[in-house]
This record gives sequence, structure tokens and C-alpha cells, in this order.
Amino acid sequence: MFAAARLILLSLCAALVLGACSLRFTYTQLDWLVPWYLRDYVTLDAGQRSALDARLAARLDWHCRAHLADYAATLRQAQGLLGQPRIDADDLAPYLARAEGWWDELLAELAPDARVLLAGLQPEQVEELAQAFARREREAREEYLGGSAEAQHADRVDRMEARLQRWFGRLTLAQRERIAEWSRALRPTTEAWLANRARWQGALLAALQVRADPAAFAARIDALLAPQAPQWAADHRAAVAHNRALTLVLLADVFNGASAAQRQRLLGEVEALAAQFEQLACREPARLSALGNR
Repeated sequence: MFAAARLILLSLCAALVLGACSLRFTYTQLDWLVPWYLRDYVTLDAGQRSALDARLAARLDWHCRAHLADYAATLRQAQGLLGQPRIDADDLAPYLARAEGWWDELLAELAPDARVLLAGLQPEQVEELAQAFARREREAREEYLGGSAEAQHADRVDRMEARLQRWFGRLTLAQRERIAEWSRALRPTTEAWLANRARWQGALLAALQVRADPAAFAARIDALLAPQAPQWAADHRAAVAHNRALTLVLLADVFNGASAAQRQRLLGEVEALAAQFEQLACREPARLSALGNR
């Protein structure tokens, strides 16, 4: 269920990056997207899939009722900020902090489901999960650490340009140069991120070895779903904070250098996304798709 938690939030974050046009499909189809995603880690039997479906329906209903209206209200508030001639990084920081708070709340809400669903894994499924973790580790190292430092820099620039172009349209030369400057100023965090992820995955596999003891297992799962940043090494926390601050400054600079047409597009995208969240806010309980229609 830890993967389901991440997918729910990442799907919503992807909508912020990819635009409102995909939001309705992504959110309303999570009842089958989450099990599909989980299959890349562990194969669930019919009973486990049924239990996942039921708990996912309840959590989607909670999330729809508890947060979608907040997302819309936050975007409406952001419209006022983005209507100003200039903004600062400090203006953007509260929005990032709010999103991080939503993530922590989501993980806490999912903890009881994670305890129940993970406790039901069979030994062969735990082994399958361990193998999937190892495979994903190799893939991540190849994706994020493969190639030269210059190639990694170029990839970062390309990814950021693609994200910002979705909101602003075609970027100016000055904006692209600013993105390149941002990329070169970042401190390395990938090795530490992969090490922390491996530590977390190892702790989960260790927790699964005591799943026959409900109290001990619950304590370990709750600890794994608690905020992990306090456990990071001090130098990694500092590097993450440095990169976060640089990114907020970058976003403010790109906005401040935006043309009238770029700003109009940005405000239009924010308006469309806010409207989508308002339309998706639950007025009746979330429902799973009928199995026969899948």
C-alpha cells in the first residue's frame, strides 16, 4: 500500500505538471491504476485484490472529500499571487509547504491500510517484493547516475524545460539560460536519495519478517510511513534544502521574466486546473469501477 500512497499523490502532482486535461482521467481511474502499478512490485491474489479494492475506495472517498476542495482553493489563491507584476521565492514557499503537509497527512491516513494489506503477504510475495526492489534500484541508478556529469546536467535541463513549457509555452532564451544556471548550481543528492530509499526498503522487508506479531509490525510500519527527512544525514538535509531554495528562486525568476502571453497562458492553466478540482470534489461517495467494465 506504500506504493498506492505514493501513486495517489504523484498522480495529482503529475496533473500539476502535465496540465488539467489529464486530471479527470487520472483521478477517477485510480481504482484500477493503483493495482496496475502495484503489480510491478508484487502479484496479488484474488482475495488480496478484493481487500485492496475495498480499502482504496474508502481512501479515495476520504481524499476526495478532505482535500480536493483545498486544492482548488489553493489554486484560486495562487491566481491572485500570479496576477502580480513580480513574485519572490518566499511567496512560493508556503505553497510547497502546504503540499508537503498534504503528503504527510495522506501517509498517516494510509497507515492502517498498509498494516493490514502488507501483513497478508505470503512468503513468496515478500521475496517477489525484494526482487522488485533490487530491480528498481538497478534501473534508477542507470537512469539517474548513468552517463557523464554533463549528460546528467543536460537531462535535468530538459526535464525542467519540459515542465515549465507546459505552463508557460515556448521559453525564451533568457529563461532557458536561467534553467541551465539553476541546474549547474544544484548540489548532488541522487546518491543519498538512493541510499535512503534502499534503507527504507530494507526496513520494510525487515518489518515483513515480524508481520505475525501485530503490535511489533504496526509499530514498524507506522515508523516507515512517518516523515523520513529527520533520519537523513545532516549533509543530505542541507543539500536538499539548498536545492529546494534554488528551485523556488528559479520559478520566481522564470515568472518574472515571462512575457504577457506566457503569463496569460499560465493563469489559464491554473484556472483550468482549479475548475477541474472543483468539479471532482466529491458530492457522493467515491465508487470503484465495476469489475466487468475493466
